[in-house]
Amino acid sequence: MHLDLFSQRLSLVSLASGSGGNCSVVTRGEAALLVDCGISCKRVRERMGMAGLSPESLRAILITHEHSDHVAGVRVTARKLGLPVYMAGAAAKAYPLPEEVEVRPFEPGQTFSVGGFDVEPYSIPHDTVDPVGFVVGLSDDPTQRVGICTDLGSVTRLVIDRLRTCRVVLLEFNHDVEMLLEGPYPWSLKQRVRSRHGHLSNDQAGMLLEALGDAELEAVFLAHLSEKNNQPHLALSAARRALESAHTRPVRVEVLAQNGPGPLLTVGER
Repeated sequence: MHLDLFSQRLSLVSLASGSGGNCSVVTRGEAALLVDCGISCKRVRERMGMAGLSPESLRAILITHEHSDHVAGVRVTARKLGLPVYMAGAAAKAYPLPEEVEVRPFEPGQTFSVGGFDVEPYSIPHDTVDPVGFVVGLSDDPTQRVGICTDLGSVTRLVIDRLRTCRVVLLEFNHDVEMLLEGPYPWSLKQRVRSRHGHLSNDQAGMLLEALGDAELEAVFLAHLSEKNNQPHLALSAARRALESAHTRPVRVEVLAQNGPGPLLTVGER
């Protein structure tokens, strides 16, 4: 009985995280959603297997925005696995997919249901067409919610409000400001990364965690770390300082990697 109940809980796992490709899976029982597909179909299959998941459990692909590190594998994966692709309407027009791929446009702010999941896309500030983050919950249990929020240059009240409802969060910790400024990027790219529509620094992401307050947060994934402008220990330090400042209960923290799956974290696991 206990195992059966636990299998009905919502879980989140990253298959890849970083500028070389981003891809995550939200799963519950025999159903799952792929969030972004910046890696090949072959790697999706391999890494889901490594995480103990079946690609046949996938019900749809959700796309946050049309940059290549989030969509590079979506055409082949959607076609081979027979999956519909959910994208913001404006993003779908900017990144047209082949006719054999079923595209289901959505409007940010409007919740939709797929495969037993309730999906709420919310707008985030990034230099692309109508980018979004996602909060994914269960149609039959609104207390189980996970949040995905990467590729944003600044923290908005909307982002805070959406993530405050989540128990597991995948959040961008892209760069350390000092490493970025002293690093090899040209000045124009440094300005883009630091802009309000670029990427979150460790300090910005830490402040976002603090702003969530002592909510229901159980675990946080540190995602989309720059290989040239960040170090895992710097991201971990910023996250832990923020959590110690704002949270009275322990929160699990995991740094995600580019070249393999992270741990599968389940709501209520702590």
